[in-house]
Amino acid sequence: MLETRDLTKVYNESVLAVNELNMKVEDGEIYVVLGANGAGKSTTISMLLNFIEPTSGTA
Repeated sequence: MLETRDLTKVYNESVLAVNELNMKVEDGEIYVVLGANGAGKSTTISMLLNFIEPTSGTA
């Protein structure tokens, strides 16, 4: 299972990349992350993989 709670990332104290993301993916489920450029998709995946630290919340 993969779960986030209020996952947030702010760059340079002013650029909000991800804002309080809450999601829960159960074993066997498949999800697709879609969004426009700059929507926070890569930042979210990077936090889930522990490549970068979230500003707040848990992953």
